[in-house]
Amino acid sequence: MKLGRMIRGEFHRRLNRFVCEVKLPTGKVKALLRNTGRLGELLTAGREVYVREKDGGKYAYELILVRGESSLVCVDSHLPPVLFLEFLKRESRPWKVENYLREVKVGSSRFDLLINGSVLVETKSVNLVRDGVALFPDAPTRRGRKHITELLDLGERYKPAIVFVIQRGDARSFSPNTHTDPLFSEALRTFRDRGFTVKALACEVSTEEIYIKGEIPVEVQT
Repeated sequence: MKLGRMIRGEFHRRLNRFVCEVKLPTGKVKALLRNTGRLGELLTAGREVYVREKDGGKYAYELILVRGESSLVCVDSHLPPVLFLEFLKRESRPWKVENYLREVKVGSSRFDLLINGSVLVETKSVNLVRDGVALFPDAPTRRGRKHITELLDLGERYKPAIVFVIQRGDARSFSPNTHTDPLFSEALRTFRDRGFTVKALACEVSTEEIYIKGEIPVEVQT
């Protein structure tokens, strides 16, 4: 996926969950942040970031990339379904896409993708990596646990799948962040033990584009 024209800046501060302040060569600006995670290890004062201009809305810019310790990190949590679809169409694995629907409402929740009328997929954006291990979530996520519970309940009607998209290039494996949210980790372990699909996919990220480069191991403690 091409990212468009990036403007280099310096992170100043986070104003709330969805807005941050960035120093550009032209001065300080407010930028939309499409990520509700804590991002505490990334959004520190003085860190190199990249924004792009956006059309319409309250803010003229949106924050897209942050320079991590060993990789550029994409912090736009809306991208994983699109990145995963691109990967499926390119690689035809783990499923060959014949048709798909986006933002499918089933019961009281919406799920990211329905593939071939039977595979119900929820994707998760992963930004945190420690010692080569990608971790999710970086803050307790009631919504994430709810998605897993509802996918479990739908296991007789669909083929449920959870896909973690690591939006940085320095992860060698993935693990649920048990320390941060043990209930999410337990729910994910139950999901996989029931025989449902759990995948982790790592991205290649540059200031020009982001794409999924391949699958990495999922390590769920028993």
